[in-house]
Amino acid sequence: MKLIKKLSAGLLLTFGGILLMIPLIVYTLPNPNASPEDKQEDGDAAIGGLVLGLPAVAFGGWLVWGLRKQHSKETSDRLQSTFYQLLKEGDGNITTLQFAMEAKLTAAEAKQYLDDRAKEYDANFKVSEEGGISYYFLLR
Repeated sequence: MKLIKKLSAGLLLTFGGILLMIPLIVYTLPNPNASPEDKQEDGDAAIGGLVLGLPAVAFGGWLVWGLRKQHSKETSDRLQSTFYQLLKEGDGNITTLQFAMEAKLTAAEAKQYLDDRAKEYDANFKVSEEGGISYYFLLR
């Protein structure tokens, strides 16, 4: 389903973008030798490009926004699940390196996430002589 949404969004944005270029081309490159009928046809084409292009781009953008929101939620759920699993396994102790490896994050991202959780749950932390950070959460 996600693949279909991605393809649909891409096609709609591409199709809509092409249609929105029609008015730009028509009014940027006018033909001075065009008859009044040709100018009317150009105007109709420009309006048609806007009428068909704007909804396509809007709907494609809405699909992209929804996919981005869904991805953000899935990432948040995955990190939370990994965090709780490691806390349970470590009896409330977790290191930045351990979390980064398990959650497939950079060290900075893992540290930021754990710092946020430490503030949220009033956890303690200790920096080892090697520079590693261990967090201690009270499990109740």
